[in-house]
Formats: sequence, C-alpha cells, structure tokens
Amino acid sequence: MLCKKNPLLNKIYLSFHISMQIGYRLALIIIFVITIFGVLTKEFNNKSAVFAQDIRVVVRGSGYEVPRFLSLKSDKANMRVGPGNEYPIAWVYQQKGLPLKVIAEYEVWRKVIDHDGVTGWMHTKLLTGRRTALITERVTEVYKSVEDNSKLVGYVEKNVLMELQYCKPQYCKVAHPELKGWIKRDAFWGLLENEVLN
Repeated sequence: MLCKKNPLLNKIYLSFHISMQIGYRLALIIIFVITIFGVLTKEFNNKSAVFAQDIRVVVRGSGYEVPRFLSLKSDKANMRVGPGNEYPIAWVYQQKGLPLKVIAEYEVWRKVIDHDGVTGWMHTKLLTGRRTALITERVTEVYKSVEDNSKLVGYVEKNVLMELQYCKPQYCKVAHPELKGWIKRDAFWGLLENEVLN
C-alpha cells in the first residue's frame, strides 16, 4: 500500500517537535532557577539567623560599646564554640594579658576574636578591662616621644605583650618592665581603628 506525503501532517509533526524541544529547554531552565533560588534563600536565612543572634546577644549583654577590647585575666582561659559551659572548648589560651576584641555579648558571655582571627565565646570572669598591646610587626621601634626628631629608646619583637597606656592619632604609649615609650598605632593588636585612649 502506498501513502502520499501529506503537507498538513508534516507541518503538524514539525510544530509538535519544535514545541517539545522548547518545552524541554524551558523545563530545564525553570528547574535550574528554582534550585539556585532555593540555595540562595537557604543561605540568606542562615545569615539572617546569625545576624539576629548577634543583635540578641548584644542587647542582652553588659551595655558597654561593642566592639571593644579586653584582655585575658589569667594564664589559662578556655574559648568555647558557644555562650555556655555546655558548649565544647574550641581553644585554650595560655597567655595572661592577651588582648581580645569583643564583637558580641550574651548575658555573662563575650564573643571575642583574637589577633589571628580566631572567634569564640568566653565567660566574663576570664576577661579584664586592662588594656594591652600585642606587637604584630616583626620588629617595632620604640621612641621616647612622638616628636619627629624623638630619640629611639629600643626595639620590640613580634608577639611581645605591653601595657597600653595612652594613644594619640598616630602613636600609642606602651610600657613593659624592661622598656617604655611610644610606638605606631598600626604596629600592634589591641586598639580599635579610630579609638581614643586617654
């Protein structure tokens, strides 16, 4: 049996085939967009939850400004992953006087960050308001005063802790049992960028 070609059927078939290809591609694009949207929504919700948590802990804290610097009160202090003794210990510090930046608060717990960027929670009983400076430069020059022609009185190596006494716009006065004088503000960790310390 012989069949003649039918132009109308060919057009219907061709239209159907093109529609199917367009539909398939459109379905793939919709699935891709929904997947990306789901991932972004989840990420946004996670970040929003963290942001809300930080606001909550600051509100329920001491009322002092955040961020601010404190220092370790004793030679041994535990940093925990959360604000409570039930949270695991993330790090154990063994350097009395180490400056830490308080970035959030929750009741008697302080969320802090150290000079290496390590972040965690510490109980207030482990911290003190005594201000210290941890030298971060390989070698820092110590001057007698902040004058341009000031006498150089010594050098301080990296990771030396010094008492932070007073700060001017570019220099801070520091003290150590063996040396005291003025160093540049950017030579140590323990001071906010525009902080005035009298």
